[in-house]
Amino acid sequence: MEEFFKELIPVYKRHIKVKQLKRKTIENFSRFYSSFMDQYKDPKDKKDKYLHAKRIGLQYILDNQDLIYSEINK
Repeated sequence: MEEFFKELIPVYKRHIKVKQLKRKTIENFSRFYSSFMDQYKDPKDKKDKYLHAKRIGLQYILDNQDLIYSEINK
């Protein structure tokens, strides 16, 4: 999971223009991650496997806010 976010953070950094407070940065990154994962939603999938991955990722973001914030603001 950590490797995935190390690849995703540079993609996110290309879209931000202003350094923000930690809470706002994590909130915006969570939204970015959520919309990034939505592209993998399969309407034919009844079990919504992507939702499980999305929830795990959002929980990872919450659990590692300090690490993600520092990576974003490098």
